[in-house]
Amino acid sequence: MNWLSNFLSFEKPLGELLTRLLFYLFIIFIIWRGVETLVFYLTYFGENFGMALWGILKTPVVVIVQLLMLRVFTEAVLAVLRLDKSHE
Repeated sequence: MNWLSNFLSFEKPLGELLTRLLFYLFIIFIIWRGVETLVFYLTYFGENFGMALWGILKTPVVVIVQLLMLRVFTEAVLAVLRLDKSHE
């Protein structure tokens, strides 16, 4: 029961913890969608070879760019949370 009272109290802010949790969940989501897209383009080879090849080549690049954008956004949120903590 002690962990529940610690979780529900406002003594320790949860902003950093929730930001890190969402960061890892979004990493899993981005990678999952990338694999899903690769499988789609692999099954599309019979119908349109050029589009399938282009999709297979661009999917890893798109996933990497999305992961970098997620990292930058997360760092910005954590910086704002640290600024809020520095005024205390």
